[in-house]
Amino acid sequence: MRRWSRTVLSSVFVLFMLASGHLLMVAINALELRVARPGLEEGLEARFFSDSPLAHELESAIGRTRRPDHRAALEHTLSRVKGGESVTLRAMPVTRFLVMAALGLVALGLALVWLTSRLQSDAAQTIVGVFAGNLLWTGGVEYGLTIAARGLGVGKTVGVVNGQVMAVFGEYTLLKHSWGALALVMAYLLFLESSRCPLFLFFRERAPLMRNGLVSGRIDNYGPRTAFQYATTVWGFYLLLLWAYDERLFGVRGAFTTSVLALSIAGAVYTSWRLHQHTGWGPAIRYAIGAMVVAWTPLEVLGKWGAFREPWLLLEPATVLLFFGGLALGTWALWRAQRRPAPA
Repeated sequence: MRRWSRTVLSSVFVLFMLASGHLLMVAINALELRVARPGLEEGLEARFFSDSPLAHELESAIGRTRRPDHRAALEHTLSRVKGGESVTLRAMPVTRFLVMAALGLVALGLALVWLTSRLQSDAAQTIVGVFAGNLLWTGGVEYGLTIAARGLGVGKTVGVVNGQVMAVFGEYTLLKHSWGALALVMAYLLFLESSRCPLFLFFRERAPLMRNGLVSGRIDNYGPRTAFQYATTVWGFYLLLLWAYDERLFGVRGAFTTSVLALSIAGAVYTSWRLHQHTGWGPAIRYAIGAMVVAWTPLEVLGKWGAFREPWLLLEPATVLLFFGGLALGTWALWRAQRRPAPA
């Protein structure tokens, strides 16, 4: 029973963390519009790098929107595009609010990493490390690239901002081309003696990559490792999907993307079974990061296909209560459970 409790609580905690990370960005973006009130004409003329033609992006946005005024603005722009008119979109301007929000998230993430050094339990260090990784990824990478994309006038898809159709989410275009940096990080970790990532250990057990045996020894603080693990795992799967969606290579509904969907479903079953084999709270939570990112991948693909509307992208009272409240409740339950002494 305790093993089932550990599997379920670890999985639910990571899944709510992933969903809440998305909703946090939606909330910050909405707050930016209300507080900073950016002058949209200050934004640069956008260079558009979408996964499909502009007309298809507009049609997809029309299908997603629930607001009549947004639908009207998108349909007007779509009629201009279909009429052969040249349509110029602008990117959002960089605001002081967004810069301060990004720096604030990074500072809070670093504070949580420091806090892990004051915790004795490796499970507690891991829980706080997941929060730190989420904040550092969101503030340093996602919003860092958002600021860069706006400053360069890069757009990936369309959205309606204060009644105007704008080029948005250009940060994912920049993120897509960060694969070289991730390759450098992965190459370093593959040959790092102290790395205990299950993926790298799998290769080390089967290939002569190390001079000596597998690493052993005590780790005093799992917090920084967990934060790094969370961020790099999310990073890797972001890149997988962004390249899969590229119509010049594979395509949103192409065979490769469909294979990613099928393999991630199979992988989610396998990694969930492996997660169930773990006997400690700390190792289980750390393994759940990779397992649940794999399980999250089919949701991302199905959402991209329009099979359902992702609730974690809707800033509504019900979604705030569900995801932020669920994360708080899941964290409390997990923290409480990992403090209980193991049965004799």
